[in-house]
Parts: sequence; C-alpha cells; structure tokens
Amino acid sequence: MKEVLPALRFLLAVGLVLGLAADAFAQKRAVMPAFAKKVQTAGIYDDFPEPKPGDWQFEQREPDQSFSQYVQSQPVRATKQRKFLYVQTLGEFTEKQEEILDKTCEYLEIFYGLEVRRLKPLSDSIVPKKARRILPGTVDHVQFNVMYLMEKVLYPRVPENAAVCLMFTSTDLWPGNDWNFCFGYAAYRYRIGVWSIARNGDPEDEQQYTDVLRRTLRLATHETGHMFSMLHCIRHRCNMNGSNSLEESDTQPLEMCPVCLAKLHYAVKFNFRKRWTELQEFYEENGLLPEAEFAEACLEAQ
Repeated sequence: MKEVLPALRFLLAVGLVLGLAADAFAQKRAVMPAFAKKVQTAGIYDDFPEPKPGDWQFEQREPDQSFSQYVQSQPVRATKQRKFLYVQTLGEFTEKQEEILDKTCEYLEIFYGLEVRRLKPLSDSIVPKKARRILPGTVDHVQFNVMYLMEKVLYPRVPENAAVCLMFTSTDLWPGNDWNFCFGYAAYRYRIGVWSIARNGDPEDEQQYTDVLRRTLRLATHETGHMFSMLHCIRHRCNMNGSNSLEESDTQPLEMCPVCLAKLHYAVKFNFRKRWTELQEFYEENGLLPEAEFAEACLEAQ
C-alpha cells in the first residue's frame, strides 16, 4: 500500500497525459464505431467554443485525446471480472438529496450500461480533523480534503469486481494547495472518484430541483468518464469538458460528444440504441426536455 499511494497521488494530476505508445492489438482496435460516426456527421453537436479568461481550458490548456490515442493508452475498461459500478455514500443527506442520489444511480446505470451497486453508507466521522477545514473567508463552511477521501477512505474499500467505484458526499470538497474547492476528482488508473452535491443548489426548492438534478447527473457521469481514463474533451460541447465554475458547467451538455462516446463504447461496450432509448425515457420522466430531444435526434441519426 505504501508503494501504491504515492503513485496514486502522482496520477491524480489534472493534466495527466496517458501513455500513448501503442501495441499492434490496440492499433487494430482503434476504429470509431459506426453509430459514433453517424452522430458526428449529423450536425447535432456544437464545436468546442474559443475559451475565454476564467474558463477551464483557458487556464489549463490541456491536450487533445483522440479516440486512437485513448485506445492506445490501454485505458480502464469493464471486464467479466470487473463489471459493476459501485457507489459509496459518505455522511448525511436530506430526503431530497437522497432522491437526487437515487436518480443519479439510475442514470449512471443507463449512461454506462453497467449494473450499479450501493455500498454500505459511511459516517463522515471517519474523516479526521487533518482532512477537514473551514473554507477561508467563511465561519462554518466545512470542506473535506478530496485527496484524503480517495487515498485513505475510498481506495481501500474498492470491491474486487468493481469496474469503477464512486464516492458521493453532501459536504464540499477541496483538493489542497491553492484551490478553494473542487466539484469532484477522479483517478485515471485506480478506478476511483469522489464528487459532491454541495455546490449544485438546493433540491428542497422546487424551482432549483431540476437544475440540481442536471448538475449532479453531469458531475457523476463526468467523473466516471475520468475513471475510465478519459481526458477532458476540447473538440465539442461535451460531458467531458473541464469546468472552473458552476456557470461554466451549466453551459455543458449531459451527453458525450461522438469521440468520447466512441471511447465509452470501447470501455463498456453498450448497445447504442438501447442506451439512447432509455436515456430519452429518463429525461422525459424527469423533466429534462432539451436532453430528451437530443437523445431523440441521436436515435434518428442512426
């Protein structure tokens, strides 16, 4: 374990560039699936906009990751032995937050095509004083150190049959150093990620509920994408776009772009028609009408 954790900390760097040396097998498999090519040429995806000051890509200047590069990097993938998506909760949640979490688990199962299993909830008393702080400039805004949660709390609890394992908390997060907060964090190689609902709004307010749901769905699927070794996307408006703020996140879609969908298919081998049909139904049932229309457009493009 002492040898693993330093490596884990190293790999958590946001700008991590995965190894791109290809073997012959990976090169042979690096062909975009037909459904991704069809939606790519259907004109239903917007190009990635020119970054402006304050935007994630303006500040970070991350590299592109093509589908071929993704395949060649030998990414994390679901297998017969590792085929479940586990969700671990930490701390207490209100009734509406629990409802949001239940819907998020349902959505993750559709989005990734993997059975979602819930682990026994953990009390936040497991987080020591050294991994807590009060957000500077506030009186009682508690934050947990996301690196501690990943290394000391979540990583040792990952089931052997987990494709990936996510931790969900209602407490705000910060990654250390000079960062004030983060929405979530994921490891590209260790199949773990942590995300928080703290900055997504108040689901108890009916007028905010749908926005809170949409934000939570996007964050959960985005961090899971990282756990399957996907870098941030800079090609299209995409679920995998990086974000520096809630305002920036709200401009980004729930669905992945064609290139990232191809990566997702390589990682979990979903049935595209079944997936988009079920996504459309989920969106309609939960009042996410623009997303329902987009899923319908993807189906019509086939």
